[in-house]
Amino acid sequence: MARLTGFLDRFSRPLKIAIQAGILLVILIAVATVGFIEYSGQPSFCTNCHLMQPYYDSWASSSHNTVKCIQCHYAPGIKAEAMGKLQAANQVVKYITGAYGMKPWAEIEDAACLRSGCHTERALEGVVNYEGVRFDHTHHLGEQRRGKRLRCTSCHSQIVQGSPVQLEGYQIGAAHLRVTAVTCYICHFKDRPVGEPIAGCTGCHDSPPRFRSQAGFVVDHPAYVENMISCVGCHETVTSGSGEAGQRRCFNCHNEPERIAQFENTTLVHRVHIAEHNVECTQCHTPIVHRVVSLTQAFQLDCNSCHQGAHDAQRLMYSGLGGHGTENTPSTMFLARVSCQSCHGLPAEIGEHAQVKLAGEATCMSCHGIRYANILPAWQQEVERRTREVATVLQAARSTLSGAPVRTRATADSLLTLAEDNVSFVERGKGAHNIAYADQLLRAALDLVQRAVDNASLPYSLPKFELGPQLGGNVCLQCHLGIGEQAGRFAGRRFDHTPHVQRADLACTECHTPLDEHGGITLVDRSSCDNCHHRVIDPLNCASCHSGPGGAPTQAITTETGDFTHSVHRARGFECSQCHSAPSMRVAGLSCENCHSFHHQPQRTCLSCHKGDVLRIHPPAAHSGCNLCHGDNAAFITEWTRQVCTVCHADKLEHNAPADCHLCHTMPEPGGG
Repeated sequence: MARLTGFLDRFSRPLKIAIQAGILLVILIAVATVGFIEYSGQPSFCTNCHLMQPYYDSWASSSHNTVKCIQCHYAPGIKAEAMGKLQAANQVVKYITGAYGMKPWAEIEDAACLRSGCHTERALEGVVNYEGVRFDHTHHLGEQRRGKRLRCTSCHSQIVQGSPVQLEGYQIGAAHLRVTAVTCYICHFKDRPVGEPIAGCTGCHDSPPRFRSQAGFVVDHPAYVENMISCVGCHETVTSGSGEAGQRRCFNCHNEPERIAQFENTTLVHRVHIAEHNVECTQCHTPIVHRVVSLTQAFQLDCNSCHQGAHDAQRLMYSGLGGHGTENTPSTMFLARVSCQSCHGLPAEIGEHAQVKLAGEATCMSCHGIRYANILPAWQQEVERRTREVATVLQAARSTLSGAPVRTRATADSLLTLAEDNVSFVERGKGAHNIAYADQLLRAALDLVQRAVDNASLPYSLPKFELGPQLGGNVCLQCHLGIGEQAGRFAGRRFDHTPHVQRADLACTECHTPLDEHGGITLVDRSSCDNCHHRVIDPLNCASCHSGPGGAPTQAITTETGDFTHSVHRARGFECSQCHSAPSMRVAGLSCENCHSFHHQPQRTCLSCHKGDVLRIHPPAAHSGCNLCHGDNAAFITEWTRQVCTVCHADKLEHNAPADCHLCHTMPEPGGG
């Protein structure tokens, strides 16, 4: 006890001072804390962080500029305010340490809006008028709308940093908690038919009164409503934008694969983002703008409002859809996302219509250059030719329908109708929009006719005609359509594509460079053709290129001394290879003497091949063979007999037979020379 008394006597003064200092420090800390809490609760405190200045300016210019930030950003209750202060202190530390983000995020609870002294639930009951639009909070907050629970900030969320944004004449942003009308439009117009928004036009708009326009025309809206005239009958273009939510936008906030995988789960996505975290709709959805356009814009009529489906056939042809017995084959231009207006850019007039836009070679060459000249006309001409030929077959097949058995006549009729639909589709859709698909349709039409013949006993036989090569698998022919009937020049001679493209069905790359080296020729000279030609010499092979029986020309080959006729030699069994040698197939070095001997009668056998005036140009030496008998002495003749003379003078075979010729005719001595 004595020790304690001594200790107190000795340290009583310093102890009192320490206790008093501690109490004073606690009081100072409490006062400082209260002061800091009060000061930090002032809107001006927020501007200590430079990135908050735009939000402060937005608040200062809004209808809530008399309400402190914490009254909205902190939900009512000590716990919520304490958590808010801790989060705010955390933000201050991040700002001081430089670990803050440049895009602050805040979530405002409905309870903060509905706190005492602000927007009580009773005050939200009933219909209000916002810029001419009727609105009832009860319908939007009391129950789910389109399967989604809305929050106050779903519509009152316009807290956009910086200056107002102009979207197609509509202002978005720069006002704290102003009504975000875009949210209304996304809910009411997204995925809805034209003129049928959620709740209809009159669900939000009162019927305008009867008035007289500036042009003196009376606009009687009440009468229109009474007569159930649709609003879009006059106010057609009142929305723009789709309100789509692209998956890319998810990456603005998330990068976890498991969250991105929930993109298609719209119920979960809306519950988490709207009901739980008050995320603005426009953070995910593209805006939809709703307004009545000016008369100038509205007066640009949409042809589809009257001429519905006028271009459906062309649209389907371009996209490669809608045929019978064909696969979907979109045009390469369609796959490249080339719009109709890209090709239809030439002004023209049709009848009494205003100016329209047509397609022509000029629009092709404006993108592809001069090398695309004549391609469009070739497409049009070839498609018309093929369509005309197939239509002729269909007409002939249809005329035989009455001769089909009664039990299969309906089947045949159905097949022919499908074939006619294909041909009509090509005609109406203009096959030049998608020539590969048009070719498929026409070939499918012929197949349908053949099915009617095979399966429904249609008494008709399809004629054989050349429709041309298939276009689907040959990218070259999709531009150079009709090249199979055209000829060109190669190595100084005419080159005909017909036997190569249509008959032999050769690929273009057999002679031409591939597409990436468009326009080149791989052949060096005529000898390059020998890689394909003249490898096998027989009538069937020759006939694949050369016209005539067995590939032998029907017309005589004209020469100076006489005409050579292939048919005579072919009739006697001569093969092409007996005169023509691979690979050049020339007949150089050969002559008639290889087969024809001198022992014949000039007036009878010579003139069967040689021209009539051949004697004029025939050298005497050519008749040296006659001197064997008619010279000064008959060389190599040992005895004159009738058989010796008739070797040449066959026309005298019956003359004075069987007497020998030397009995009447003077003969040279045999065995001379």
